[in-house]
Amino acid sequence: MRHNAIGSLSVIALGLSAAVAAAPEAEDGERVIRTAEGFVRERAPDELRSPFVLEESRTAPSNVTVKSRGQTLQSAAFGDAYVYEASTELFYDLDGDGYYHYLRVQFDADTVFDSMPVYAELFLSADGSAWEHLYTTETFRIWGTDPNDDYEVETELVTGYSTGQYDLLIELYDAEYGDLVDEFGPEESSAMSLLPLEDSGRDGVEPPPVSDGGGGAASWSLLAGLAAALALRRTRRNV
Repeated sequence: MRHNAIGSLSVIALGLSAAVAAAPEAEDGERVIRTAEGFVRERAPDELRSPFVLEESRTAPSNVTVKSRGQTLQSAAFGDAYVYEASTELFYDLDGDGYYHYLRVQFDADTVFDSMPVYAELFLSADGSAWEHLYTTETFRIWGTDPNDDYEVETELVTGYSTGQYDLLIELYDAEYGDLVDEFGPEESSAMSLLPLEDSGRDGVEPPPVSDGGGGAASWSLLAGLAAALALRRTRRNV
């Protein structure tokens, strides 16, 4: 099964390589990521989401949202919904230095109501003193304590992320009123702390990332890894 899948991806990668064009070079310090999100049940077990559904976003250094690590709880209205558990997985260490450029975050959010619309904001911290905004999810609905509504975000760090040990924070919001209802980070689980990350440029990716100009972006790092199945290095951290 795995051998056949790899063969198919090789054909896809070869076809795509002839059709895509190089993306504009990132500005100095610009944060560039590619993301995909959805319920865990929507994808096959033990698989990454297709690189063709990753959406690229770029944030200039002056527009990066940064906040102190001490302020995250001040506006939280706890009780209506909460993050029950979360885990992280790291993929793609192409140069074998122990630092990865592809992150998957899974979390199970529950609510005291029958159902509730929520969204999540993800933050990274490399210096121990400040959180930097990484990604905001779409609004999704959770159902009581249903174990089948686990949500996930996959993120490829493309540029702007230096090699280091990163902490991760999930903030959960009531989508109807915009209230912060819970957070889940290093204090709640070691799975959210000291993640060895770097952007794909520092992971030896050549040629530069490619894009179709918006949604549906794919990168050479992912295509090369999928097509050749180059010793996919992965770690998993659970609560």
